[in-house]
Amino acid sequence: MDELQLFRGDTVLLKGKKRREAVCIVLSDDTCSDEKIRMNRVVRNNLRVRLGDVISIQPCPDVKYGKRIHVLPIDDTVEGITGNLFEVYLKPYFLEAYRPIRKGDIFLVRGGMRA
Repeated sequence: MDELQLFRGDTVLLKGKKRREAVCIVLSDDTCSDEKIRMNRVVRNNLRVRLGDVISIQPCPDVKYGKRIHVLPIDDTVEGITGNLFEVYLKPYFLEAYRPIRKGDIFLVRGGMRA
């Protein structure tokens, strides 16, 4: 993080395979060596990379705030769920939280009580 002059909370652009990109927030982890990063499975899937693959990181300070996004649920993930998906899942996920997102990203939202 020091070499790239990145600090906790900074926004970065990660580039993976096949020109796939993801915008993420920097968090520090003292247990991770300087030449490696940690990212969750959702980010790896969006970048089309696996554990151990090489990616590039660059600062992305000029991310604009979105006023509106278009979210489509994946069919088999909403089977059996009734009610207002926006109020139960999406609103709590995005409300009062800085969550950078790009067109084409797939993201995981948990919320509500599922049986």
